[in-house]
Amino acid sequence: MEYRNYWEDLDLSSSGFSVEEFLREEQQSEEERLEQELKRLESLLEERREIHSETVEELESKIDWYLEKLGDASRGFGAGDVEEEERLKARIDEFYSEIRSEKRQQWRDRIELEMEVREVEQALEEVRDEDNLWKLLE
Repeated sequence: MEYRNYWEDLDLSSSGFSVEEFLREEQQSEEERLEQELKRLESLLEERREIHSETVEELESKIDWYLEKLGDASRGFGAGDVEEEERLKARIDEFYSEIRSEKRQQWRDRIELEMEVREVEQALEEVRDEDNLWKLLE
């Protein structure tokens, strides 16, 4: 019985295929992908900062408006004004609570995104270390 030499069939060098070139191209592709991911995460961080800032500004503007109305109600006379003052105070408290909640959520979002950034930066560093290894082998 004759056995076929499968190693000859797998000799990719005769077909112009270079394992080293393939690995370098894959490494370059991975580095580019990680750099794009890093840019995307940094963009998301900036976007979240802007959204947070706009939301807080809007809530603070509403608080100012309600404080003005509360001042107007405080200067008024009559039993109805006390009820109006309590309603306005409750609404102002709600806005302060929303601001605190928004700040907590923004903090959580930022922490999560920064963790992702660190993971991508670490992976990118590993890929670059591999590139330095290739340079040493040359």
